[in-house]
Amino acid sequence: MAKESSVFQASTRRDLARALALTGLFSCVVLVLGDHLYLGIWYYLAVPLAALGLGLLCRCPPWFLTGTTIGALLTLAVYALINAQRVEGLLALGHLFSLPGAAAGVILGAVLSRRWPGPGPAFALGLGGLLLGFAANQLVVCNTLMWCGPLSWSLA
Repeated sequence: MAKESSVFQASTRRDLARALALTGLFSCVVLVLGDHLYLGIWYYLAVPLAALGLGLLCRCPPWFLTGTTIGALLTLAVYALINAQRVEGLLALGHLFSLPGAAAGVILGAVLSRRWPGPGPAFALGLGGLLLGFAANQLVVCNTLMWCGPLSWSLA
C-alpha cells in the first residue's frame, strides 16, 4: 500500500512540474509579446496557480493539474488576443469576474475524476471542468453585469 502511495505522489509531482512549466512558458511569452490585458505579469501567474491550488486541495489524479493549467492559460490567451486586436478598455474584468465559475468547474471536475481512473479522463475533466465553468459564468457576467466586447453573446 505504501508503494502505491509513493507512485501516486511521484506522478502528482510530475503533473505539478508539467503544469508549472506551462505556466512559466506562458509567462515568458507574455513578457516577450507584451501584456495585452494591462494587468501585469502577476495576473498571468495567479490564475493558473490558483487552479493548481484548487486541484491539489481536491487531491486530484495525475494529469488533472495539466488539464486545468492548459484551460486557465487558454482563457488568458483568448482574452489577450481579443484585446490585442481591438482594445476594449477593461475587458480583463470580464475574465476576473468569470473565475468563480472556473473554480467551481475545477472542483466539480476533481470530484468526477475520482470516478474515472486514468490520465485521459483526468486531463479531460480538468480541462473541460475549468472551461465549462468559466464559460457558464462568463455567459452570465458578460450578458447581465457588463459588456465584454465580442465575448458578450446574445441570448435572444
